[in-house]
Amino acid sequence: MEYQDGVRRWGRYEGGVPEPRPGSCITDLLRSQGYNSSQDLPSLVLDFVKLHPLMARPVVPTRGRPLLLKRSVRYTHLTGTPVTTPAGPTYDLLFLGTADGWIHKAVVLGSGMHIIEETQVFKEPQSVENLVISPMQHSLYVGASSGVTQLPLSSCSRYRSCYDCILARDPYCGWDPSTHACLEANTAVNRTALIQDIERGNRGCESNRDTGPPPPMKTRSVLRGDDVLLPCDQPSNLARALWLLNGSMGLSDGQGGYRVGVDGLLVTDTQPEHSGHYGCYAEENGLRTLLTSYSLTVRPATPAPAPQAPALPGAQLAPDVRLLYVLAIAALGGLCLILASSLLYVACLRGSRRGHRRKYSLGRAGRAGGSAVQLQTVSGQCPGEEDEGDDGEGAGGLEGSCLQIIPGEGAPAPPPPPPPLPPAELTNGLVALPSRLRRMNGNSYMLLRQSNNGVPTGPCSFAEELSRILEKRKHTQLVEHLDESSV
Repeated sequence: MEYQDGVRRWGRYEGGVPEPRPGSCITDLLRSQGYNSSQDLPSLVLDFVKLHPLMARPVVPTRGRPLLLKRSVRYTHLTGTPVTTPAGPTYDLLFLGTADGWIHKAVVLGSGMHIIEETQVFKEPQSVENLVISPMQHSLYVGASSGVTQLPLSSCSRYRSCYDCILARDPYCGWDPSTHACLEANTAVNRTALIQDIERGNRGCESNRDTGPPPPMKTRSVLRGDDVLLPCDQPSNLARALWLLNGSMGLSDGQGGYRVGVDGLLVTDTQPEHSGHYGCYAEENGLRTLLTSYSLTVRPATPAPAPQAPALPGAQLAPDVRLLYVLAIAALGGLCLILASSLLYVACLRGSRRGHRRKYSLGRAGRAGGSAVQLQTVSGQCPGEEDEGDDGEGAGGLEGSCLQIIPGEGAPAPPPPPPPLPPAELTNGLVALPSRLRRMNGNSYMLLRQSNNGVPTGPCSFAEELSRILEKRKHTQLVEHLDESSV
């Protein structure tokens, strides 16, 4: 196309096209002329491309349609090489690099392509920037921003059976019936004996029993009403998963509680009729290969277990709360031990006091050994003692509940001299009593007297003086009328 200035529009270019033609690939003929790359093209070619960027007609593929259409994939680089098979035909083998670091190996078949394998080259997703094939090394070099990786052009040893080798449709590989292995056609001793089917990929193994060892039978057991998944991985993206029950009944998605997915077979709400042998097959180009087999047993559902008793609150406490409880119990135990020791000490102390009190006696036997001092109220009567008049000083007067003080065996220390008597009379008109007679609780007084029995001989003591004074004033009435306040 050429832009026409007179009419201000694009029109068809009718002039000559320079050589080499703009947009054409660098061929061996152009290399012989000195054009090894597009940088070696003359300026006339570059100026023509600048002035004529549009094409009048679309450029269609050689076979009228694209060789490969693949969704969700963005190819960045492409390289290829022709491969001649042992049978004679030659096929174009292509290697395509993607933007996420994968390499797709494909073979051109007529008007289409068949992807043989997909290989992830780099661990981290990154764009493939360059692809180079080395026939001498029989390798493919993949370049990216992180480095260069070397890959073999073929991996025939990965195919273990005749069906796998034929279904791959790799021009480099063929099945050898004599060695029962998938070999590389370029290195095989007898190339003509290799079995290949590049066009269809389903012929050549009908009379060959080398389908590989059968997969082991796996056992699964499930309770009635539960769901169970039977995994099965397909080795090829072009293969279709096929499940057979007991070798004959085909299972489809949604049939009788079956769910067929890419990861296996899911059996929901299992019942006794679901028990049996399940086989997972890979079906591709009319060929069927057993991948795995299962023996499923559906057991009757067991009764629900009895509900367990709720755990004690203490069992659900945190460790720190338990520690606090233990410390509190220990403190209470120590307090109880202290209280018990205190009570035992008080009981022992009371017992010892009772032993000391036995030295004091209110009987007659105590009065025969020595002098006793009797404490008596002003009225001269002890509690529980009858009035005996003036002669109540005898033994009968001391047999009441009056307190008697029995001196010990040792002679008491001489008391200090008594203070002098006050010269004046008391306010109530009475002569003051000796200093040994003390006033207690207001107007209440107590009279101290000593028994006459067994008066010891010797110097005058406090007991003798007190007894003499009390004898003199024992019948003296302090007040005319006694009342409760004066007792």
